[in-house]
Amino acid sequence: MNSQRKRIIISEIQYWKKNKLLPEHYCDFLITLYAQGEIEEAENLKNEKGILESGRSKDVRKMIVYTFLTIAFSSMLIMFNEYPVIIIGAASLFVLILLVKLMLTKEFQKAVIPFTYIITAFMLLGISLKVWFTFFEGENMMLFGILMLNSILWLFAGRLLQLLYFTISGAAGLLLIIGFLLMSY
Repeated sequence: MNSQRKRIIISEIQYWKKNKLLPEHYCDFLITLYAQGEIEEAENLKNEKGILESGRSKDVRKMIVYTFLTIAFSSMLIMFNEYPVIIIGAASLFVLILLVKLMLTKEFQKAVIPFTYIITAFMLLGISLKVWFTFFEGENMMLFGILMLNSILWLFAGRLLQLLYFTISGAAGLLLIIGFLLMSY
């Protein structure tokens, strides 16, 4: 077995041992087996992170960056009323870039796809609300229509993509809007 493969296997076994995925004595046996009795080599690899652990930290960093960008664009949509077309265009471009990135990278799809769906849905909601604030402010029925359209879109996406959180969000949004309309009129 080549040294690179042996090193990867030993680091993964160390990760299993640290996170108690296997009993400690099994991990010690496997480390001794793969290190072929070379204790120094196994000890040198003790502080290395496992492949899964290092991959997760990259995904978490990506999610944090996208969350901050979403919050920044959402606050821009709400706070700035000058040049609404530019702000709506920038937010739409951000959503478009997220969707393109989602379609092009496979490792990104596996780990971050639900998170990207949620960010895209919230950005679409923010863009819709900014359009209402800019062009239709004061027309409550238009606001209800926009919110219902977003909820229907979430419900449809949840059913189409079999995502329970979108289905629940869309149904809850529709029920809340319809309940509000029934109570107020």
